[in-house]
This record gives sequence, structure tokens and C-alpha cells, in this order.
Amino acid sequence: MTAAPERPKMLTFAPMVDSETTRLVCRYYGIEIDERDHLFGWVSLLTLFHGGHGLIPLVYGKGFALTGPAKVIRHFDPRVPPERRLSPTEAPLASEVARDWKSYNGGLGHDIAVFAYYHLLPERELMAPIFAAPVPPGEARLVPATYGLMSAAFKSLLKLSPQNAAGAAERMRATFDATDRHIADGRRYLRGDRLTKGDIALCAASAPILLPHGYGAQMPEIEQLPPVMRALSQELRARPTAAFVQRLYDSGFTGP
Repeated sequence: MTAAPERPKMLTFAPMVDSETTRLVCRYYGIEIDERDHLFGWVSLLTLFHGGHGLIPLVYGKGFALTGPAKVIRHFDPRVPPERRLSPTEAPLASEVARDWKSYNGGLGHDIAVFAYYHLLPERELMAPIFAAPVPPGEARLVPATYGLMSAAFKSLLKLSPQNAAGAAERMRATFDATDRHIADGRRYLRGDRLTKGDIALCAASAPILLPHGYGAQMPEIEQLPPVMRALSQELRARPTAAFVQRLYDSGFTGP
């Protein structure tokens, strides 16, 4: 009996936007990954033993070690037909998709992280089980003791403050406004009839606030969210962009 081929592994901290982006990118390419979730901080050290650089997520195996979704795309795009590449090379589509990626993977993803962590981290009883759920049992038992350290790390890295959280919320609304206008013509994807990395970036970045069916990370139920976060989630879930994102999740990100 022939053993099943070993699947590539992904080392990550499950709630990160780039973790979800990488899950969706791998799904698009038909790559089944063995996700290995670990506590924030510790997982960065683990990447050093598998060809990474202390950054996450790291996808590795079969002769490659790829840090972050952009490198995964650069590695696998040349292996698919040109019309299925997530980063098209033809003008003007290439520059349009690059702008989408910057807007969603960079701008919106960062804003949602700032807003969400600012409001969620003080909810220790709510969030400690969320952080513990996907990690190995030994690490899960450490969450109560390390929760304060993880919170401090996020506050420092994301520069969390009331002002920055409020500014992030306003930029999130502005991004949704622009996206609502862009898709108002009923287009199938952001760039017409072709799924690109921009679509994946939009879905992964907005998932922590929209909580679409099929989202790959565990989050509190919308009813459990702190009031300010719950109100913005409900507001944005009523937007056309939210329906667009849910439709892509329902499609499985297989492309045309």
C-alpha cells in the first residue's frame, strides 16, 4: 500500500489576517496544507527551524519554505496557466490588482487588526479560549499565564490606542464605501470575470469583522463582541461588499 504524500505544513497564529489569506491562496491553487497553529511569539521561533525568518505564516515542504501569502503566490503562480494566475502580468490589469492587494492586504487588514485587537484584548475571558483553541494542549495550558504578555505584544506592535482604533474604524468605512461603489455594476470579481489576489485579500482582511461562513479562524460570535465592535460589524455586514465577500467564500475560491 502506497503511503499518501506528505502535505505542506503551515506554521502560524490562527487569527492573523495573513494566515487566512494564505489559507485561501492555497485553496485556490488546490494545495492541501497541514496547518500547525501555535501561540503568538513561540510560533515565530519555530519558523527558524523550518527555513523561515521568524515571520509568519510559513508554508514549507517539498523543497520550499515560503513566508507570507505574497511569497506563496510568487512561488505557485508560474505553475498555473496565465489566465489563472492570481498576479496577472498584463497591463493595465497588473497595476490594478497590485493596488487592490495594497489596499486590502495592507490597508484594510491593518485597520481591522488595530480595531479588533483594541476592543477584544481587554475581554480576557472571551479571548483566552479563542487563543487556546487551535494550539497544542501544552501551549493551550499556558494561555492564562501568557495572556498578558501576548496582549502587551499586540498593543506594542499595532500601536493600540483609542485614537488609533477610532481612526481605523473610519478608514474601514471608507474602504467599504469605495468597494461598494466599485462592485455596484454587479461584477463577479473585483476585476471583472477573473479572480485575483485582490479578491482574496479583500475577503481575508474583512473576515474578522464580517465573520463570513467559511472563515478559517475561530472568532467570538457576533453577539459576544464588545458593543462598539458589534455595532460596526453589523453595520458593515449590511453593505454590498459583505454579500460580495460571502459569495466568494461560498464559491470556495476556485476561480472561473
